[in-house]
Amino acid sequence: MPIPQSTLRTFTQNIFLCIGCSDAHAVLAADVLLKSDLRGIESHGVARLSGYVRLWEKQRINPTPNIQIVHETATTATVDGDAGLGLVVAPFAMQVAMEKAEKYGSGWVSVRNSNHFGIAGYHALMAVEKDMIGFAMTNASPLVAPTFSNERLLGTNPMCYAFPAGNYPTVVVDMATSAAANGKLEIAQRKGEQVPEGWIQDQQGNYTTNPHALKAGGALLPLGSDREHGSHKGFGLSATVDILSGVLSGAGFGPWVPLLYRFWSRPQTRPARASAIS
Repeated sequence: MPIPQSTLRTFTQNIFLCIGCSDAHAVLAADVLLKSDLRGIESHGVARLSGYVRLWEKQRINPTPNIQIVHETATTATVDGDAGLGLVVAPFAMQVAMEKAEKYGSGWVSVRNSNHFGIAGYHALMAVEKDMIGFAMTNASPLVAPTFSNERLLGTNPMCYAFPAGNYPTVVVDMATSAAANGKLEIAQRKGEQVPEGWIQDQQGNYTTNPHALKAGGALLPLGSDREHGSHKGFGLSATVDILSGVLSGAGFGPWVPLLYRFWSRPQTRPARASAIS
């Protein structure tokens, strides 16, 4: 049964209020999720709401974060999200970047200590509203096996570019660097459907169309799916996002990105943390 947008928006806002978010943060977080659904990206819309609640229950989300700039130059900054909702932290960071761009021509902001931020397109499109080019990316929990590998190393690591186009529709390139996002598997699971070949491999590294294979030790595949179809390029793009999002900001990277799901293990130790800020 179709649900009116206003009803779903109010429901979503109320859930965020119930976990302790401020009115302003609840409104913003709900807007990010609703805009995803309205753009037809069901994998990152209100369907994600229960996941944020679970993270809050595990005390991994701070509903009242003190989001602050911890390092800054004229055109760059590093933001600490204080474990806040990525749905709130990312717009804060984009606002800082836009203010710098208005004054100096460009603005670049990295973020650490945050959480899942919804669709990258929401944040990149903020810049278009100011007649700027917007760029947003994030690394993610390790679900993707590099080319020729059976072991998960990188996340779906999405990136988005948004270009204002005057009287024409905005040009938006919003994509994961994996063949498909994990949310697409979740949709298939709810519908009881198989997924296309090339999205996922099983624990032995064989292609499978079973959307539950990830829970059984499998892995998502990089954009391109296999070497002959360019998966090394998807792997390279994903590694680039991981370096810029995790290594540069001082956040987790590779297999040490905080986990959203609990059906796989990750290495218990990680390399010594060098400062990402000089």
